[in-house]
Amino acid sequence: MALGRTHDFANLTLLPLCLYYTPKEFYIPLTLGYLFGSFFLSPDLDLPQSKPSKRWRKLRFVWKPYQKISKHRGLSHFPILGTALRLSYLLFVFLFAYFVLLGISSRYIPSLEALLLSLDPFSFLSQMARKEETFYFALGVVLSEVFHILLDILSAYLKRFKIL
Repeated sequence: MALGRTHDFANLTLLPLCLYYTPKEFYIPLTLGYLFGSFFLSPDLDLPQSKPSKRWRKLRFVWKPYQKISKHRGLSHFPILGTALRLSYLLFVFLFAYFVLLGISSRYIPSLEALLLSLDPFSFLSQMARKEETFYFALGVVLSEVFHILLDILSAYLKRFKIL
């Protein structure tokens, strides 16, 4: 298995290749998704002591339930499915926090309740899902995951045959 630094270096090195095949108007969303996927939404989030887990700093606790239910190199290391699971998990956490805040504010802070109700996360998500930029952001996350997994496979192969 490759180390965190190796994954970071390899992913950054392969980003220009991804941009070469991307329309210029989508460079920014693809790059942002790719960097977010490489550094914060890596398949290694299922390990509590991994670099991506540590990068969440004070928000690291958000990933504790995910780490309890996810086995390392399990579904999190399946291309596309792993990304979908991590993005869905993050969406679930966001919506859970939104509704908890909404419940608390309705009882104790009515002005915050009005603000939260005006935000409407479902409308926001619906609008985002229709944008091409969102597709390229998600594609960037998936590409970073695919390169991560390929590096894991290559590293295991080289170690197995004592080439590395």
